[in-house]
Amino acid sequence: MTLALVKITLVMLLALAGVAAARRAAAATRHAILVAGQLAALAVPLLGPLVPRVDVPWNPPRIKRTVAPPRIAAGGSAPAMPLPRRARHIDINPLLALWLLGCAAVAARRMRSLLCAAAVVRRARRWNGVRLSDEAAQPFTLGRSIVLPAGAPAWDAARLEAVLLHERAHVARYDSLTGLAGDAACAVYWFHPLTWLLAKRARLERERACDEAVLAHGVAAASYAAVLLDVARGASSPAHGLPMAARSELGRRIEAILCGQRASMRRGARALLVACALVATPLVAALSPSSSEPDLRGDAIAEPSSEWIGATPLDVVAAGPDAALIATMQTLAARAPQSEIDLVPDRARWALHQVRGGVLVEPLIDALRDDDWRVRAYAAWALGVARDRRATSSLLPLLRDRVWRMRAMAAFALAEIADPAAHEAMLDALGDPAWQVRVEAVHYLGAMRLPTDRDVLLGMRADRHVVVRDAATEATR
Repeated sequence: MTLALVKITLVMLLALAGVAAARRAAAATRHAILVAGQLAALAVPLLGPLVPRVDVPWNPPRIKRTVAPPRIAAGGSAPAMPLPRRARHIDINPLLALWLLGCAAVAARRMRSLLCAAAVVRRARRWNGVRLSDEAAQPFTLGRSIVLPAGAPAWDAARLEAVLLHERAHVARYDSLTGLAGDAACAVYWFHPLTWLLAKRARLERERACDEAVLAHGVAAASYAAVLLDVARGASSPAHGLPMAARSELGRRIEAILCGQRASMRRGARALLVACALVATPLVAALSPSSSEPDLRGDAIAEPSSEWIGATPLDVVAAGPDAALIATMQTLAARAPQSEIDLVPDRARWALHQVRGGVLVEPLIDALRDDDWRVRAYAAWALGVARDRRATSSLLPLLRDRVWRMRAMAAFALAEIADPAAHEAMLDALGDPAWQVRVEAVHYLGAMRLPTDRDVLLGMRADRHVVVRDAATEATR
């Protein structure tokens, strides 16, 4: 969600920058840029899952942080779990409810305005191709309908011509339709201040574009400014649709009419804007920092709690071929969790349920073939505690598991076992998208201390993740 907000912000900032760069261009050009920005902001979250990823190299700042727990012998306290430090838990349900409430409030307000305008249009009477209404405080446009105040037939010809030219420009430009983009953006991103800034600026540029269309027909700037002032002065009730002279924008519009430079937007320029928006929107949607962890393959499971099984306590006699391992599991199972992501006691309790007549290693190896990835991960952890090389051949395929947490646990177990037979596979694991896998591969190579691996470990000191870099630095000292 954070990345999506960054992309949306980037799109809106690009639109505002484009408007600033086009300050001497036609108002229609600036309005087109702003509408493109609003549409792009709406499209970016939808396009994100559909377009190929474009990784942007980025390394987080090196700051002091807590990394994986210390690696210890099987007979000691909890073995290391290759997990990220879990952030403070935030329940997103209230945030989602607040967002939906805001969306509904903004959308309802805009819908009410549109329905009121539609009702005025429906009740208005026809006159010379437009509509007249006693409910219209000032001229406005809704879709292809132009509504004038009931007294419009008594206006002088110059005033009526200027008003109709302005409103017909709205119709020709499909401003009612493009205005819906701003309404939708404000409803969806009501919490984002740039959304409202874009909408306000788009309304101003939309009206200025129509003003420029009126002046392009030869209407004198001073007389047209007087018309706008008269219309605004006579508007005593709330405006509907696209009002001709909203007071909040009137000062800047009149200043532009009397003092500003007028330019027209050629069709080629409009086509270029559309092409740029079509290219830029999916590109921004595809952007992704290359250091995003834990998995660049898009695995859905990421929270440590997703691995939790919830094994019940079990009293098992520490006897038989694996008595020492069983005793270790009993000690770990009796220990209280040290944090909310400490799954060691639960894993140990689960492992005790696998004991068969004093034998534990073989049942754990069998569990590596279970359909549930959580069971496979628990079994890999227990085999890492056992440090039994009989498990190596069964653990190696799990380095290619689709779930990064499973791959990380398999790499942890292989690093603890330190079997030379896993060397090639652990070299390959250095390229895994998840840093939790890469760091275990570094630990393995550091424990093996083969001269041929030193250059590889030196190269890992430039890894994109600080934990892997620190592990590689420690391994090459």
